[in-house]
Amino acid sequence: MPIKRTVEKTVLTGFVIVLALFGIVGVVSQRTIVGLVEDNQWVTHTHMVLELLQRVSFDVTQAEASVRGFVITGNDNFETQYHAAKDLIEPLLSDLRLQTSDNPAEQKSIAALESLIRERFAVMDQGIQTRKNGGLNAVLALRNNRGLVLSAQISTLIAQMRSQENRLLAERNLRARQSERRAFVVVLLAVFLAMIAVMGSVFLVFRDLTRRRQIERMKSEFVSVVSHELRTPLTSIHGSLTLLASGLLGPTTEKGNRMLEIAVTNTDRLIRLLNDILDVEKLDSGSMEIRRRLCNGGELIRNAADVMRPMAQKHGITLDVGESETAIWADPDRLAQCLTNLLSNAIKFSDAGGRVRVRAVPTAAELRFEVSDEGRGIPWSKQSSIFERFHQVDASDSRKKGGTGLGLAISRSIVQQHGGRIWVESELGKGSTFFFTVPFRKVEPTNGTQSNTNQSATTDSRRERNAETHPADR
Repeated sequence: MPIKRTVEKTVLTGFVIVLALFGIVGVVSQRTIVGLVEDNQWVTHTHMVLELLQRVSFDVTQAEASVRGFVITGNDNFETQYHAAKDLIEPLLSDLRLQTSDNPAEQKSIAALESLIRERFAVMDQGIQTRKNGGLNAVLALRNNRGLVLSAQISTLIAQMRSQENRLLAERNLRARQSERRAFVVVLLAVFLAMIAVMGSVFLVFRDLTRRRQIERMKSEFVSVVSHELRTPLTSIHGSLTLLASGLLGPTTEKGNRMLEIAVTNTDRLIRLLNDILDVEKLDSGSMEIRRRLCNGGELIRNAADVMRPMAQKHGITLDVGESETAIWADPDRLAQCLTNLLSNAIKFSDAGGRVRVRAVPTAAELRFEVSDEGRGIPWSKQSSIFERFHQVDASDSRKKGGTGLGLAISRSIVQQHGGRIWVESELGKGSTFFFTVPFRKVEPTNGTQSNTNQSATTDSRRERNAETHPADR
């Protein structure tokens, strides 16, 4: 569990670093992309202005050609074409004013162009009217070169405006290419930084895992050695204190008996704690062997109830044992350890006069064990964490109820090694029900094959030691 938490912290740190890098690169990328889009928009805008200028020049030329055709031939179709070209000029000039509204110099040029075009169309209107009234000779008699001058001025002004727009187009194309290069560099940098961050996180996780495994191995070895070294003298002390308390070595005072009882109780608790620590370390390291055999689920719960009945009677609790004859493939000693842990908890946290029920219910693919009580219940926020090591619902439970806080953690490991699940359902003030499952294993029936839990089960004294050795506190 410490390795897992440390790896999670390292991964989280790496993720935060990667996220920060991506945030920085994202801001830079966003600005670069916005600049690229704006530059491309300006390039498109310049092309539009150039196109509008080209259309204005074309429509003016088209109108002049139509007027010449009308003056020479007097054909009304030419006059119609002239008016069509004239009607197109005003919208084009309006679009030009709109597209160049950000450029004061262009606005002045457009105003001058509009004035020249208006004057040029006035001259052409005069020529058409003269042709209608006096014929071709009347037009020739005018000898007015004003139209040619205006046409030349319009062409010159449009050429100047196009030249200026082409210059702007070249500058904006250059900026757009630079923006594209910057965007490419930023994206490449983002990928490079992401790769560095990921590789750094992997390196940190690998280094952290290596160190943590070394630390966990040293800790496990230390705990195992210390536990074994402590258990031997504690067993000796416990035996001596028990002999003294029994009176076989001579009478003691009432106060002395009380002190001996306290000492025996405390040594019992220390021995249970050491045994639980050793069991947890064995389960974590995988050195605890699970000896599976065919056993009877109903026999398991009956045997566990028999072991815990003295404790239940002491607390004024009634044990209600369900009937089941379902066979499973499991380690009966370890399942008995789980059941006694759960029954011990149910009894300790039930009020006198209460009832504790234990059941073995077969389902489609597994046998579900249930231990329920009528105690105080477990808050929702604690229903997952109580299966962690040394975790209790109330810190004072260790002093008031006894126990080490490792029983449920051990039970969970045993159930998981059997391929099952363990969980609790509880409601405050109405009690709790602990569940764990053990999958079935199909066994081909043979002559004389039957469930023999008496052979696979340990003696009652062994079960009693398990019950006292592995209590779990909520």
